Amino acid sequence: MRTPRIFQNQPLLEGNTVQLDENGSRHLSKVLRMAEGDAVILFNGTGGEYHGQITEIDKKWVKVSLDFFNDVDRASPVQVHLGQVLGKGDHMDYALQKAVELGVTEITPLLSQRCEVKLSGQRMEKKLEQWRNLLISACEQCGMNIVPILHPPQTLLRWTETVEAERKWILHTEDLPGTPFSGEAPASLCFAVGPEGGFADEEVEQAKDFGFDCITLGPRVWRTETAPVVLLSLVQLSWGDFLL
Repeated sequence: MRTPRIFQNQPLLEGNTVQLDENGSRHLSKVLRMAEGDAVILFNGTGGEYHGQITEIDKKWVKVSLDFFNDVDRASPVQVHLGQVLGKGDHMDYALQKAVELGVTEITPLLSQRCEVKLSGQRMEKKLEQWRNLLISACEQCGMNIVPILHPPQTLLRWTETVEAERKWILHTEDLPGTPFSGEAPASLCFAVGPEGGFADEEVEQAKDFGFDCITLGPRVWRTETAPVVLLSLVQLSWGDFLL
């Protein structure tokens, strides 16, 4: 079995023994049914990971001794900030999960004219917590040791006005598709993905006013959860760490 990776929001130090939090303990003992002596990898989002083994298992907690530190960095060489308009159902969850697997660095949930999802107050806070846990789970699965930053939701206009990146894209269907993957690899990139109905023309024009390039890569229209997967895959293939 592949050695499980568990995120822990606590200090980790080689040679120490740590007691895992409730979620980590439950996952190892109840879900994976691991035993004392089994290998585990822990990370806390500050970089690198700690290889260790389970030393104690109780009904409510698990303790792990940290044998050695591996300063491995699996982050993408291109810093990518995804602006994703809120999608219905589990579309947003899928988009965020796959974005992590494809090396995204930052994520901002966006609100646009045609966004049909209405969340506020406690419902939004609950959803943000759900997304944070989803990002952590995706990191545990894919090997990322630094959890992507999840920004508070904001309007598309506010995001395009304030976000900083070497290259800025907004995905919008136009008559003449063209590849934006030319020239030297940028150190940073941001792109905006719209809702099911796409961005309004005036939103696209506003984004252009703030330095965004409108991109269309082909004749077909992608679903809102498909677009970030395609674009991030192309970024990694063109400038990132995909090896063919």
